[in-house]
Amino acid sequence: MGLDALLVVALTFGMLVLLVLEKATLDALGLGLLLALVGIGELMQWVDPSFDPATRLISAQDALRFFGNPAVLMIACLYVVGEGLTRTGALEFIARGVLRFSGGKPRRMVLLVGMVAGSLSAFLNNTGVVVAFIPVLVGLSQKSGIPASRLMMPLAFASALGGMCTLVGTSTNLLVSGVIEDIGLEPLGMFEMAYVGVPVMIAGVLFMAIFAKKLLPKRHSLTTTVEGSPAREYVTELQIGANSPLVGQSYRTAFTAAEAELLFFVRNESMIWPPYEDQAIEEGDVVMLRGKADSLVGLQDELGLKLFSDVRFDPRSMQFFELAVAPHSSMIGRKVKDLHLMRDYGCVPVAVLRDGYHIRERASELVLHPGDLLLVCGDERAQSLIRARSDFFLLVGAHEWVVLRSRGRRALTVASLLMGVLAACSLTGHTNLLPIAAFAGALAMVGTGSLRARRAYRSIDWPILIFIIGTLALGRALDNTGATGFFAEHMVSLVSPQGPLWVVGALVVLSALLSSLISNAAVAVLLTPIALRVAEDLVATGGAIGHDPGSIVRACILAVAFGSSICFATPVGHQVNLIVYGPGGYRFSDFLRMGLPLSLMACAMVIFGLSWAFGL
Repeated sequence: MGLDALLVVALTFGMLVLLVLEKATLDALGLGLLLALVGIGELMQWVDPSFDPATRLISAQDALRFFGNPAVLMIACLYVVGEGLTRTGALEFIARGVLRFSGGKPRRMVLLVGMVAGSLSAFLNNTGVVVAFIPVLVGLSQKSGIPASRLMMPLAFASALGGMCTLVGTSTNLLVSGVIEDIGLEPLGMFEMAYVGVPVMIAGVLFMAIFAKKLLPKRHSLTTTVEGSPAREYVTELQIGANSPLVGQSYRTAFTAAEAELLFFVRNESMIWPPYEDQAIEEGDVVMLRGKADSLVGLQDELGLKLFSDVRFDPRSMQFFELAVAPHSSMIGRKVKDLHLMRDYGCVPVAVLRDGYHIRERASELVLHPGDLLLVCGDERAQSLIRARSDFFLLVGAHEWVVLRSRGRRALTVASLLMGVLAACSLTGHTNLLPIAAFAGALAMVGTGSLRARRAYRSIDWPILIFIIGTLALGRALDNTGATGFFAEHMVSLVSPQGPLWVVGALVVLSALLSSLISNAAVAVLLTPIALRVAEDLVATGGAIGHDPGSIVRACILAVAFGSSICFATPVGHQVNLIVYGPGGYRFSDFLRMGLPLSLMACAMVIFGLSWAFGL
């Protein structure tokens, strides 16, 4: 590898480190990649005037062209179509119908929810499907007593499994198809992945229905906690008021009668931890308390305490509800005290929960992460304001946030027609019309009144699109500089002696492993050129004697497409995992218990399916 290749590889590893450590937002990473790649090209040309960035790296013109990539445009349009179905209540209607047939039995419920969510996610954006189901499942958990933690993770995993079945099921499939089409190969067909994806989805849902009770913890949503169901504990920060009866009492005994545990207190910006000596409570002290939600929210009036926000509220005239921080919320990275929820939304933060347990710091100083839960207090207007934005997911009954229910049939008609047109274009070989058809579908959602134009713009996940554009440019640079060929050559030398099946298996496992740590979109874009080069090198070195070279190439490409969607072992593997992280009250280990065996099973089935389909 030359200096340009080494610089691009270093940039790639830097991006991976930032993704794992969550030190930068996705849109910042995407734009940063574009600027860095163009800058490296200009630098190399300044050092060596014969260096051509357009063929050896990427030029500024190439960087701009990625904004018009057909796969990126299709992903944006499908976000709009999915939002139209969500806002009209079409998906919520389907979800409620599924739950009626379940009869309230947990195993049957997981099976039905998984099958329907997976089937819908094969044609719609899986984020929209999960968001539509969550409020319905929360309501069901309240009524039936079934822990929300037994329902949320199977919902997320089923939607990811469903996305493996068709071209439009997930953005990774579209990106893989776009990358190989850009190289000059035939793009993926609409149902090319179905012969492997459908059996994997069915087997995965059956696995979750059978083992969810054994592998998943029994934890309830905060909404059920407030209503008196078996509770999980939250943490909040309260300040000692001037008229509090606690002033003058000892910290050792003051909170023994309260149904909350004193974690520590803060005085003059100094944290004081137990065991306490003879410290007496003073006005202005800040106490960190842990307890059940219904206990925490009553302490304000009982003990003369004030919330870490400067705003007081009356629980008798307002209601409590929970907000899950969206994976790409603009609030991520901000402290709780700086959210300005009262100013912007008319609600007050009461308590915070992360990873099912509490960290040892002041709640007001807590920096928000994706999947955090906030217990807030507000009125119906506050809920409406929150629903109009995309920073939080409001975990209340779905019927309360559907605002255009009368347009549900129109939205379903538009979505059905769009899926039919996409299938027809793919089956007839007119794949160049797919982005146009997707754009027409998005426009029809707005034109039929199923979605307002402003909401259509808001429904698009701009950070992930900008990140995808950056990774597309990075993938092109890796290929142009020869770094892709370098890694492919070494991979072939390691596994090719065992035959093509081992190569395909290695690509599936590698894609699944990386997708559990970083964005699966990045994995798909970066590994697809490597998979293609691996297949070419395997054929060139004679490691695929007796096999059709075209089949080897296709199997390697599909190995990356399938493997990139096998991201169940960690909450950061897919944005749907982050969406259910807070509402389900999960911890990192919960994803390992359910997700790791599911990932192993899915990898084995994908490898077997590709082997059978391509005769490896």
